[in-house]
Amino acid sequence: MLRLDAIQLENFGPYKGRQRIDFPRDDGVVIIYGENMRGKTTLLNALRFAFFGKFFGRGSKAIEVSKIGNQEAAEAGDYGFEVRLEMKHDGVPYRLTRSCRPIIPGTLPTSDEDLKVDYFLERDGAILSPQEAGRELQRILPEEISRFFLFDAELLQEYEDLLVGDSAVGDRIAAAIERILGLPHLTRARDSLAQAKDRAAKLEASAAQGNQRTKELGSLLSQLVAAREALNNDLERQGVELAAIRQEKTFLEERMRKNERTATLMDSKDRLEREKANLAEKLEMDRVRVKDEMGMAWTVVLAPRIRETLVELKREDASLQASVTRSKLLSQIADDHVTHCPLCAQRIGHDARQHLAELLRDRDPDMGKSMERLAEISSQIAALEKHERAANPQVLRLLLEGLAETERAIHSRSEELKDLKAKLEDIDEEGVRQIRHDYERVIKELNVLEMGLERTQAALLKNEADRQNIQNKLAKIGGGGLDTAREHFQIANDLFDLMNAAVGEFREKLRVRVEADATRHFRTLTTEPEFTDLRINDSYGLTIIHKSGQQVSIRSAGAEHIVALSLVAALQNNAPLRGPIIIDSPFVRLDGGHKDNIMQALPTLASQVVLLVYEDEMAPERARRALKGNLKAEFKLVRRSARHTVLTAKDGSL
Repeated sequence: MLRLDAIQLENFGPYKGRQRIDFPRDDGVVIIYGENMRGKTTLLNALRFAFFGKFFGRGSKAIEVSKIGNQEAAEAGDYGFEVRLEMKHDGVPYRLTRSCRPIIPGTLPTSDEDLKVDYFLERDGAILSPQEAGRELQRILPEEISRFFLFDAELLQEYEDLLVGDSAVGDRIAAAIERILGLPHLTRARDSLAQAKDRAAKLEASAAQGNQRTKELGSLLSQLVAAREALNNDLERQGVELAAIRQEKTFLEERMRKNERTATLMDSKDRLEREKANLAEKLEMDRVRVKDEMGMAWTVVLAPRIRETLVELKREDASLQASVTRSKLLSQIADDHVTHCPLCAQRIGHDARQHLAELLRDRDPDMGKSMERLAEISSQIAALEKHERAANPQVLRLLLEGLAETERAIHSRSEELKDLKAKLEDIDEEGVRQIRHDYERVIKELNVLEMGLERTQAALLKNEADRQNIQNKLAKIGGGGLDTAREHFQIANDLFDLMNAAVGEFREKLRVRVEADATRHFRTLTTEPEFTDLRINDSYGLTIIHKSGQQVSIRSAGAEHIVALSLVAALQNNAPLRGPIIIDSPFVRLDGGHKDNIMQALPTLASQVVLLVYEDEMAPERARRALKGNLKAEFKLVRRSARHTVLTAKDGSL
């Protein structure tokens, strides 16, 4: 059991000089009030810095150490800062001091390279060695599970990822949950037995190779054991790479969410630029058409005469076409090879053929001239029809209107682009595009890694089946040292199977207990009586269940807070490692009823609870009414300047 006794700050963030809070010795709730930008989150970070040497900003982004010190003190030449934490763990007093000072005393640090972070840990008055201090801190509060003791409203929202498959954040939280519940002790034992099983398989293979009857099988078994070791190494490597790429995916998703508005503006800008380019191309083509039409505009004056001429030419064309067609038909009938008329199907006699020949002699001299005249008329008709179309003023008017509309559209796009570019003036557009590019790359890499992991797991299953097959054959042959090696392997295998089953059963029992306790806390916290249960999944994600038995698929941010607090409380109830809960701004999105319920339930979450809130978020009168005797102390963050905050008791005393 971890309990905080006091925290002392020196030039840490807005806390200028040396300031201290002594926490009450009795179990209950401590509230620290402070308006925005007064240092509530900095207090939470002071605890993180003391334990782990880290300081986080929004979005869990690490802040450089050189930016943590008090600026007023630095301007006065006092560089560096310190956090001292007094606490008890299992009744033993500890004092943890972590400081940051310039490497060269008295010089202004310009980056983290100019600073040195140092710490020491005292246990019951005796200073521990660095190695002992590291082990003790890991035992008192492992960083992997610190999220269940030190968290803010932003961190609470991450618990929703436990309901999402393929989530790096969800996987990390689920691993931390199992860590706080003590499961790694069993999984480490199981992994040790798996290694013992592999060593026994190697010994069995070696024994088989030493026997003439089983030498070939021993060689095969040895190859399979070596292959399994390589596959396990690949699996471990792929697991590390997969965790890293999922973490990068989560990081990029967070950056994309933060740049969502910028990305939308950039998409609009790109779209408008494409539209403007297309309109400019259309405008150029329309101008060419207008120019052509304007070049023929003179034909409007001649339009009546053009139409009259077209009528005359078409009449002449029809007459000549009929004459030429008749001549061609007569020529065809007069041919000696034609015996019947193609029109009436009557037989063509000698006299008729003679008469046709005479008619053709009379017409042949004019045939060539008729054909030439037809070609000339066709050309004249085509030219005059073109002029007739050009002589239509309506066409030109429509073209000019279209030209004006295109110009207006280009102007409109230009104005919109001007506005968008002004909004994006100070934005690193290339950086935003790079984030998108990196995200697409990460998705591809993630798919490749997942497929590779599946192939490796399938290969391991096949390896196990092949190895089992060979071991069965060796068992039938037996003899000498092989029997002993086989017996050792079987013992190791049975122990592994037993421990593996125990891990699964223990994990399931933990889930059942966490689900039951989380449901109990949830019923206390929620103001909706029809939400009766929480249902846990394999990743410890909790789903709200309606009294009808149906899942509540859409949850508000407030509901997420309630569920997350229920989970934290359940973990505190079931974890072998317990400690204080420090929460920053937990009521931001909650209504009055939920605020009252949470305040009343806080003493049941942990023996020591510290709330960091502003008064509009939780009015002091409301908190006192809800907590009554469980409220052990109130503190206030008082502004001296924008860069100087003072820790005081709520009544104003220092």
